[in-house]
Amino acid sequence: MNKKELEGVVFDADGTLFDTERLGYWAWEEAGRQMGCPQAADCYPEVVGRGRGDVLALLPRLLGPDFPHEPFMELRSRLATERMEREGVPVKEGAREVLEFLQSRQMPLALATSTYYDRTMYRLEHSGLGRYFQAVVTGDQVSKSKPDPEIYRVACQRLGVSPAKAVAVEDSPNGIRSALSAGMTAVMIPDLIPSSPELDSLIWKKFDDLSSLLHYLQRKL
Repeated sequence: MNKKELEGVVFDADGTLFDTERLGYWAWEEAGRQMGCPQAADCYPEVVGRGRGDVLALLPRLLGPDFPHEPFMELRSRLATERMEREGVPVKEGAREVLEFLQSRQMPLALATSTYYDRTMYRLEHSGLGRYFQAVVTGDQVSKSKPDPEIYRVACQRLGVSPAKAVAVEDSPNGIRSALSAGMTAVMIPDLIPSSPELDSLIWKKFDDLSSLLHYLQRKL
């Protein structure tokens, strides 16, 4: 996809712009430890990129039907929030620079995240990244979460761009599948979960980090 074909870029949040997947893993591990379920963190890779409703639906299979799923989700959410309040919102290296560059090229930008609205806006406000986005779509604003394509279709609609002329920047397989199913071109920057030969055959580009993506865009745009 060249400059003339590109009309907008849609970023995932957690694991892509925010270094929160590691925070999420820690919260699952700590919540599991406190609730007598030390294996909880082993299930975390399966839920990365999914919305809260989907995660709750998966938990009976992942942790057993008798496990207190709602209290677990509430505890891991509180633990993650409290740590973020103490230590600040962890922003990925290169995030501000790549957003600043795209903004300087007047590229329409959106955020599409399975995280709910209040938590997303907290992260955008306290990181200073909110000013870059013309549209923000969160997990509680759609009926189905990633890997369903709905969230990316809505993001493109709000930007006023065709999915066929937009790029999604993602870290997780669920997010990549969501963007591809929406008809977008996908860029992957793996975080906790590595790519696979299957995904590599479907994505447009793969980068080690956001700084590498920035260097590519500086050459092409």
